[in-house]
Amino acid sequence: MITTERLILEPYKPEEIPILMEIEFDPENSKFTWTNTAEEHEKELSDPNVWTLAVRRKEDGYIVGNAIIDLDYESEWMELKRIAFREKNQGYGREMITALVKHAFEEMKLNKVWLEAYTDNVVGNHLYESLGFHVDGVLREHHKTERGILSQVQYSMLKGEYADLKEKGKYSTTSLAKNYETD
Repeated sequence: MITTERLILEPYKPEEIPILMEIEFDPENSKFTWTNTAEEHEKELSDPNVWTLAVRRKEDGYIVGNAIIDLDYESEWMELKRIAFREKNQGYGREMITALVKHAFEEMKLNKVWLEAYTDNVVGNHLYESLGFHVDGVLREHHKTERGILSQVQYSMLKGEYADLKEKGKYSTTSLAKNYETD
């Protein structure tokens, strides 16, 4: 479990998969994220290289969003594979990603955190760049969806870049990221 000032990130329970899918299939989320079947999510819950996280408000336990994380322990990376929220414009995405990045580098001692986002995901792309993620490149016309063949931006942050950002106060307890701790 990872906690932040306002959130708890913990594994989904099998009986909560319908909530995960409700968030994932919301039209405002599904145009920017991939979706899975219930069976695919059940399989992920038992995969030690996948974290399927419920993002809960501390105050009442309400699930405000989710994150699906792929891990490659041998290559020392974490992929933020899928992020979606039902409560938007609350700063939950920034708070969650900051906590995950901190956890990846400080607790897990990983070398890289990375993700991909569609180029038209203006809000998400702004967030990733504001958190210090590096644009590695654009996979042009890479993924076919109901919206057409879309391009994807690939972002990453390396442990040395994280250390530099933390030294500059970006990932400190006094930054916008607030006070994060890992349980």
